[in-house]
Amino acid sequence: MKALPVIGWLLAWCLLSMPAQTQEVQHSSILEIGAAYAHEAGSWQKQDITWRPEWLVRFHSGARLILRGQARLDVQDELSPGQPGQPFRARYTRKRLPNDHLELELREFYLNHYLADAYVSLGKQQIVWGQADGLRVLDVVNPLSYREFILPDIEHRRIPLWSALVEFPVHEWTAQMVWIPDATVTESTLSGAAYSLFPDPPGDSRLMVDRPDSLTTSDFGARFSIFERGWDLSLNYLYHTIDDPLIRFDPSEQRVLADYNRSHLLGGTASKPFGNVTLRSEVGLESEKRFLTPDTGAIVDTAVGSYVIGLDYSGWRDWFISAQFFQTYRFSNNMPDRSSQEQATLLVRRNALNDALTMEALCLYDLNNRDSLIQLQAEYAVATRVILNAGADLFFGESTGTFGQFHDESRLVVGLTLSF
Repeated sequence: MKALPVIGWLLAWCLLSMPAQTQEVQHSSILEIGAAYAHEAGSWQKQDITWRPEWLVRFHSGARLILRGQARLDVQDELSPGQPGQPFRARYTRKRLPNDHLELELREFYLNHYLADAYVSLGKQQIVWGQADGLRVLDVVNPLSYREFILPDIEHRRIPLWSALVEFPVHEWTAQMVWIPDATVTESTLSGAAYSLFPDPPGDSRLMVDRPDSLTTSDFGARFSIFERGWDLSLNYLYHTIDDPLIRFDPSEQRVLADYNRSHLLGGTASKPFGNVTLRSEVGLESEKRFLTPDTGAIVDTAVGSYVIGLDYSGWRDWFISAQFFQTYRFSNNMPDRSSQEQATLLVRRNALNDALTMEALCLYDLNNRDSLIQLQAEYAVATRVILNAGADLFFGESTGTFGQFHDESRLVVGLTLSF
């Protein structure tokens, strides 16, 4: 049995069990027109139009049904060339690709309702955990799409999954239980794409994605949160598939194999404002993650710990400054390279012209590889529903680095956003 039939039948049963009368139906849409020019490569990276419609149906019972879609037409077709087979997505989570330039996707489709003191959400949705911005420690319930690497906002990179969520009070705490039968994993673009994370297959070899089966390898999780003496605290547990694959070459069958393992994730978050400064922290421990040793190609299983510490400052009028430090540590003595990896981020944002103009600079720096990504962006609200934007995404460092590998994909970006 597949994930969608199970969640779909539950969703249909909930809809049929409610009174048929709807109280209100709302529609809104966002239309984005954008272009990106890779100045190092001397070519257009994208010229696209993206339509994001949303429908909200309110029932007399208090339940809400939300549907969000996405249609994108990209003239250049450089970010995900052709009509790839989408091996990283479960069947009912895949996009529709009518041709090389057009993609259609049901982004979210879920029903939420209060049953006594319990909040229930059922369908295709995003479930967000954690306190970090962009650097993921606990926010791993939903996998990501790397179609444009990490450049777009994370809400557009996160892949919604067919899932169920129940939230209810337990004394002073709030408990959240999640079930995710959808086995979609992190989606990397294949060889030939602008931001491909996969090596070029040697010779006539092919890529094989050994993705888990939906339902039979469901993810389960629980989060307990509380607000205590000014602290926003949470404890988290998730039994899940590690979404980032172990990639290795099998010469006997001439194939590049991407496979996955299961792991227990334990962690927590803590944040508190101190005047104009807010402290954010997040820590997590994966029971098992697999790596390849670079010298022998042997597979090493090890526990991995990660944490993020962040400081946000908003004491200057119209300014916002945020800094984060991220470290991950592999608890194994069998890895010949460094057992820890560190990254730091700095975000500076300023509003001007009565908040009509927003200027932002974000820097991500990898301390191990000494490479970086700098994102510059300016948005100007011409009218309430019309926003112009321009910016740059700049990669620096050696070609072997996290960011430096995409040096030639540094780009200048312009766009227009209409909401209606």
